Amino acid sequence: MEQIEKSKVYAENGLLEKIKLCLSKKPLPSPTDRKKFDHDFAISTSFHGIHNIVQNRSKIRRVLWLVVVLGSVSLVTWQIYIRLLNYFTWPTTTSIEVQYVEKMEFPAVTFCNLNRFQTDAVAKFGVIFFLWHIVSKVLHLQEITANSTGSREATDFAASHQNFSITEFIRNKGFYLNNSTLLDCEFFGKPCSPKDFAHVFTEYGNCFTFNHGETLQAKRKVSVSGRGLSLLFNVNQEAFTDNPALGFVDAGIIFVIHSPKKVPQFDGLGLLSPVGMHARVTIRQVKTVHQEYPWGECNPNIKLQNFSSYSTFGCLKECKAQHIKKQCGCVPFLLPGYGIECDLQKYFSCVSPVLDHIEFKDLCTVGTHNSSCPVSCEETEYPATISYSSFPSQKALKYLSKKLNQSGKYIRENLVKIEINYSDLNYKITQQQKAVSVSELLADLGGQLGLFCGASLITIIEIIEYLFTNFYWICIFFLLKISEMTQWTPPPQNHLGNKKRIEEC
Repeated sequence: MEQIEKSKVYAENGLLEKIKLCLSKKPLPSPTDRKKFDHDFAISTSFHGIHNIVQNRSKIRRVLWLVVVLGSVSLVTWQIYIRLLNYFTWPTTTSIEVQYVEKMEFPAVTFCNLNRFQTDAVAKFGVIFFLWHIVSKVLHLQEITANSTGSREATDFAASHQNFSITEFIRNKGFYLNNSTLLDCEFFGKPCSPKDFAHVFTEYGNCFTFNHGETLQAKRKVSVSGRGLSLLFNVNQEAFTDNPALGFVDAGIIFVIHSPKKVPQFDGLGLLSPVGMHARVTIRQVKTVHQEYPWGECNPNIKLQNFSSYSTFGCLKECKAQHIKKQCGCVPFLLPGYGIECDLQKYFSCVSPVLDHIEFKDLCTVGTHNSSCPVSCEETEYPATISYSSFPSQKALKYLSKKLNQSGKYIRENLVKIEINYSDLNYKITQQQKAVSVSELLADLGGQLGLFCGASLITIIEIIEYLFTNFYWICIFFLLKISEMTQWTPPPQNHLGNKKRIEEC
């Protein structure tokens, strides 16, 4: 043990000797040389004012210049601190720009009948109203009273009809779009038909989207404002019905205007056109660009699995679907995803409680960057202005009665006319921008250094070099002092070795 400790001491001593030998080859500059180095730096540096402190012979002037230099350094330090503090609050500005174009891309428009079910089908399954009310809970939360008559009937129906598919029932027994319900369709002077619409499920059952992004081979554009999509619907109130007890007391068409890349969202955004009315809708296109965190709240790295482009509504649907699939082992048909479709029993026993749990625990949140579904980095909206007129006129009523072979009362109670067009061939871009970029910050800091001290990046390098040289000399001084204070002890040698050395002497 003692031998190991001795070997460590010898190794340390040997290292100190090597350091001492190395430093002895580069001796410290003399005090005169160090003074000359400081003086040369003071008169040659590009930092203004220092040479006036050194070269002036008058002590009063030296003191005045010292006060000026220290004051300037204090001011520039304060200014740099303020600018860095402002930069790290991540400020933003909002710019609004109007772009004029020759052709505008037409949005997607999704139409639904306010009377969602075929009358003859629900006559056999009256409980379908409440079943659909429960199923559509996955889109927007709504309280279901467990002790209500409808709830008990729905529970009994689900228990006795385990193989009943709500999806197939709605697809086959809900609203349909054909030549009897879409009487006239025209887009920018050219005829269109039900084949130009894509089917989609929403809380209103069967809905149909015109200019859907996935079915469109070439993007539809318009080159003249005031012209666009013109439609004439027949809601056929005798063939389609709904339950007034659940709040469906209107007759007409509900529609929403959205980007062809986004899924339709009716909750709070739908436009209504009642029967016996001509609805004229003028729209504008507004694009909004949000900055990513920390300047804004968007997250460009989030990608949706079932949608081509990100939207908060699509993200919420995927979030709910993932939690339901994890807890229940199935996916509700109104939500995206791949897997077994939830049957009616699962809606009562699992899906509904999971949705309540998601809402209570805030598992699917919207808004900030750290929420489940932050705001979109880019989104396109279509603010609409809608006006109504009575439809049809007395003369048109006679014409349509003869053409459709229907009474005037039938036409007044079932036909809906809708026109959608752009008000102007321009779109507005509202863009959130960084108030201070890195280059602007550097330019501002450089301006402050130049204003108060006449300094630049070269000046900073000069100061760093000066400080590094002095630090290097201080390190050498202390290392030499340490090596001098450490006493060197020669290693012990055997008796024969000492005897031989004496004989040599």
